Amino acid sequence: MPYDIYIFASLQIKPPKMKFKFFLVMSILFITSAANCQIVIYRFGLGQQKAEAVIFKKDKQTVSGILHFPDFEDKKVKIKVGDTNEKYAASEIDSIQIFDAEKKLSYTFLWTKTKEYKKKGTDFKVIKERWLCKTISGKASLYLGGEEYGIKEVKVKDEETKEKIKESKMEVVSKQVNHYMKRNNEDYPILVSVSSNGASIGYNAFFRQFGVYYFSDNPDIAKKIEEKEYKYDDIEKVVNLYNVKPVKKREPKTEQKADQKNTKPKAVTKPVPKNTKKK
Repeated sequence: MPYDIYIFASLQIKPPKMKFKFFLVMSILFITSAANCQIVIYRFGLGQQKAEAVIFKKDKQTVSGILHFPDFEDKKVKIKVGDTNEKYAASEIDSIQIFDAEKKLSYTFLWTKTKEYKKKGTDFKVIKERWLCKTISGKASLYLGGEEYGIKEVKVKDEETKEKIKESKMEVVSKQVNHYMKRNNEDYPILVSVSSNGASIGYNAFFRQFGVYYFSDNPDIAKKIEEKEYKYDDIEKVVNLYNVKPVKKREPKTEQKADQKNTKPKAVTKPVPKNTKKK
C-alpha cells in the first residue's frame, strides 16, 4: 500500500475530504490573520496614546501616573498610579498635563464647552463639554479636538531652511480634526478650522469664512486667509504670526547740520540801577 494511502486509511479519512478540510481550515486561518493584521496596523498608526501625566483636580489635589489620553467625549479618565488603575470623572478635573516620552514637550487637556459660529461674526451656539488639547499658548491659544489623540512623528516644514523635518507632536488620529481658538477675554474655545486625516474637500472654504472673521483684528493675516495664501493646514503658522507682538517703528532723529547756527536766545541781564540818594 502506498504511504500516503496508508496514512489516510489509518486516520479513516478519505483523501478528497481531507483536502477539502485542509483547504477550509487554511482559508479560515488566512482570513483571520488578515483581519488581525488590519487591526494591528490600524492601532499602530495611532502613535503613542499613553504617557506620564499629572491630573489637577478642582479640589486642588493632584494625581500622577501613566494616563491613557482621553477621547473627545470620555466622561471618565483612566490613570495607572503605581500598580493600581484609577478612574476620575471628567467633571471633577480642572486640567491634565501630559508629557511626551522624552519629556521635552508637555500638553494640557481641558474638559470644556466650545463655541461654533451660527452666522459669520454674528452669533454662536455653545456645545457641551469635550476634551480639548491645547497645543499653542499666547494672545490667542490653539486647541485640537477630535475623537482620538496620539503623539505621532510627523513631517513639518522648517521655517528657516524650508526643508521637511520629522517632529513628534500631539495629533488627532481619528478622521476629523477640529481647530479651536481662544483669547484670554473669551469664555470658551471657538471652532475656526476643520480638516481631515483623509479627504480634505471643502475645508479651505470653512477656514476662509470663519478664519477671516476671527483674525479680523489683524488685517494682514485676514487678507492672506481670504486670498488663500494661508490655508486650513497653515493654522499653526497663522496662530504663531498672530501672537507675535508688532514691533513699533522708531521715528528717525533729526540731526543738526554742522553749518547750522545755534539760534538759542542768550539770557538778557537787567541793568543794575544806580544809587540816587542825595547827600
